[in-house]
Order: sequence, then C-alpha cells, then structure tokens
Amino acid sequence: MRDSPTSAAFSGAVCVRFAPSPTGYLHLGGARTALYNYVFTRRHGGIFILRIEDTDLSRSTDEAIAQIVTSLSEMGLDWDEGPGKPGSHGPYRQTERHHIYAEHVRRLRDDGWLYPCFCSAEQLEAERQRAQAEKRSWVYGGACRELSSGEAERRIAAGEPWTLRFRVPDGVTSFHDMLRGPVEVDNDTIGDFIVQRSDGTITYNLAVVVDDVTMEITHVIRGDDHISNTPKQILIYRALGAPVPSFLHMPLLFGTDKKKLSKRHGATQLEQLTAMGYLPEVVRNYLCFLSTEFDESMIGWTLADLVDRFDVEQLGRSASIFDPDKLRWMNARYIRELDAAALGERLVEYLTRAGFYGDPQRWVAPDVAPIPGTAVAPEPRQEELTRAVAPLVQEKIELLSDVAGLAAWFFHPLRLHGDALERLRGTAGARQTLQAAAAGLSALEGWHLEGVEALVRGLPTQLEVKPKAVFAALRLGMSGQTVTPGLFESLWLLGREDAVRRLEAAASLL
Repeated sequence: MRDSPTSAAFSGAVCVRFAPSPTGYLHLGGARTALYNYVFTRRHGGIFILRIEDTDLSRSTDEAIAQIVTSLSEMGLDWDEGPGKPGSHGPYRQTERHHIYAEHVRRLRDDGWLYPCFCSAEQLEAERQRAQAEKRSWVYGGACRELSSGEAERRIAAGEPWTLRFRVPDGVTSFHDMLRGPVEVDNDTIGDFIVQRSDGTITYNLAVVVDDVTMEITHVIRGDDHISNTPKQILIYRALGAPVPSFLHMPLLFGTDKKKLSKRHGATQLEQLTAMGYLPEVVRNYLCFLSTEFDESMIGWTLADLVDRFDVEQLGRSASIFDPDKLRWMNARYIRELDAAALGERLVEYLTRAGFYGDPQRWVAPDVAPIPGTAVAPEPRQEELTRAVAPLVQEKIELLSDVAGLAAWFFHPLRLHGDALERLRGTAGARQTLQAAAAGLSALEGWHLEGVEALVRGLPTQLEVKPKAVFAALRLGMSGQTVTPGLFESLWLLGREDAVRRLEAAASLL
C-alpha cells in the first residue's frame, strides 16, 4: 500500500456543489442545503455546481430531476455548471460517470487501498448479531483483509461473489468542521467499508469523493447526518492523494414535534407551499434564517442581500424547527410590504398557475390549492380585475390563495343560495336596502369611490335601518358571501352596471 499525502493546497476559486438524489421531490431540507451552498459560493465569488446523484436506478426519475431544477430556479438559485449548463467538470449525473469511477477504483486497488471480500450476507449478519448480543458496536472483522492476491484471484475465477473493501489504516481520522470545530474519530470504530458492491456498482462514499475530487470541490456544506460519513470520505481523499475539502455540517430540519421533517408534518416541498399561496422568496428567506438570529427587517431581504449579509459559518448548531405558523406570518408580512402593482402581478401569476381563470365559479381555495397540469391565462378583463382587486385584499390575505375566498365572486355573476340567501332573508330591511341602493347607484352622478361611499353611508338614516343591517344586506347582495374586501371599494370596483344588476337580482329573491 503506497503512502499518499494527507493534504494538499487547493488552487483556483472556491467551488461548491449541491448534489441531490432524484428519488423524489426536493424537500425543504434539501432546498435549505442548496440555499446555504449557493449563498456561500456567491459570497466568496466561487463556482456553484448542481450534481445529480442518480445511482439508485430503481428510485431515480427524470421527473424528479426536472422538479429539482424547477424548485432551485424558482428560489433564484442559478448554478454555474450542471444540467443545462455544461462546463469543465461534467458530466453531472452519476449514471454518466461510471468510467470515471472505474478508473479511480483501479488506482486505489493498484495502490493497495482496496481488497476483495468474499464474506456472505449471512456471515456479516451473524457478526452483527454477535456484536448486538455483546452490546458493542459492530464493524467488519476483517476476515478477508489478509487474503493473498493469489487466493483472492482463485476465488474470483471460481465465481464467488465478492465486494471491494477499503483498507482503513490504524490511528485516528480528524477534520475541522467550519461550524463545529475539531472532530476526531478512532479508525478502529470505522472498520473496512465496502466501496464496490458485488454487482460492480460503487457505494455512495466512494462516488461522492471521486465526484468531488474530479469537480475540484473545495467546500462541502451538508446536513449533520453526514458527519459519520466524513471520516470514511477523508480516508479516500487521502488515499487518492487529493486535497481534502473543508466541511460544514449544518443542523438538520425538524418539525415542531422535534422529529426529522417528513410528510407527516404536512407540506414539506416548495411546490406544495407555492401551490398553497406562499411566495418562493419568503420560503427561501424563512429556510435561510432558521438557524440564526432573526428580526423582522430580514423578511424582505433579496437574494443579493442574503449573499451580502448572511454568513453560513455563523449558523447555530441546534436542530432547526420548521414552524408553519411562523412561515405563514412571514408570508403575510411580505405581502403587506409589496406595492399594490407588485401584488397584482403575483396574484395574476398565481391564479394563472392555479387554473382559476378557466372557471372562477367553481374555484374554491382549499388548504392546499391544487395546480392543474395546464395553466389558464386570464382574459384581459380578468387580468385587469385581478390587479384592481390586489389593493383591496392586501391587508386581509396571508397567502395568495386567500384571494379566492375573498374575491372570486368578482369574476362571475352573482350566486345567492343556501346559507347566504337565508342570511339575507333574515337581515332586517334587506329588500328595501337593496332596492334603494340599486336606485341610488344607478342615479349617482359620476362614478367614483367617494360618491359610492357617501350614498351607502346615507342609507341607514334614509331607510331608518341600523347601519349593521344595511351593510350586511349590501355585502350579501353584491357578492353572495359575508366576507369580502371593503364594501364601498367593492361596489365601486364592480362598476355601476354590474353593481346595480347584482343588487336588483338579490332583491328579486326576497
């Protein structure tokens, strides 16, 4: 076994990678990892590589890769190299890098770092059970470590199944974590580990090191569930005589029950959250600030602000808690701070993606608004109305989807039935209120908000009906529901003709 350098100097720029496995949708923990890698890279003027670890052929899908690309793009995390952006470090899918792995396996084997292991699964399981019975941690016992090359070749030629194991040297393996400080592991607790399976495929620990070496990765930023892999990977770097990158293991993302974030915690994917009406930049900022001190001024930070002002190396070490209530509060605050034109633009985009404009009469805002496969673009009048509605709902909505519950009625003729009709029939003076308002609006000189408000405010005195009853009748009569944007603003926005038509239609049902 030849000696290899234990460290070497990196040359060139900082180079960082995000390497998701496309076995499902990119969850929020993965999105957060990508964000921290991106911010660190841009802060240091480096290269950001998107790498796809798709060696799990039974579970990896092209659909998941497309979703990962879409999610990163929606958060504004553009990569310098990766799918769609070829560069000097490709290819970027592990399934296209087998020849590179084979070359490094040959090197490691020729240098004596790898040896064939013929231990069966049954033998290894028996070792594990003995260790468990003796209440000790199990590591491979090294039964095949000292086999002669001749004996190994004979058994391979005889057709015995075999794997390749890495020969872990005596001593300790240590590294400096950028967040946690010094980490040291006794090599006796690692044991010789498999780097190539019996079917010829290589394992994660070897693949990730070869990828990082050939892509010239200088910094690895990932979850602290990878800390146990790091000593094994460092041993492989050193065996290859390659520079060992700097490591930062960030705290994992947990739910409010202090358990690792998963489907049981509800929406855990960016697409689910944006379908519900969250803004991607709010989700991005929320994820970024989970492990750091937070103040409300940070809600509106741009991506450029994050790069300029956020230091990944100052993260806390405790597990980060994903709190949907706080995310919703942040989203509401962000919506309040948008100017009306910007909110109108976001509402048009959201309602288009949600398929709202295809049939507003049937569109209901559920807790998780589904987004059909085909978006429906608005007609000019629908788009104009959406933008006009934006300032009316801005102080009332927390999610973009909330606009449907408040204002979908603007987009279709009056529907007044069921509970709404019963409420209207039970409102004192409803019929005379609706008729008087329709007549007054029809005769109103000009059409402006002030005139509409003055007319409506004068009705209680004119009709000798309590203001609460007047306003309730008009709200139900114009919209068919009890909760709407401001009454005066809504009547004005409907326009004279539509407002009068709705109120007359409601009166005719009483």
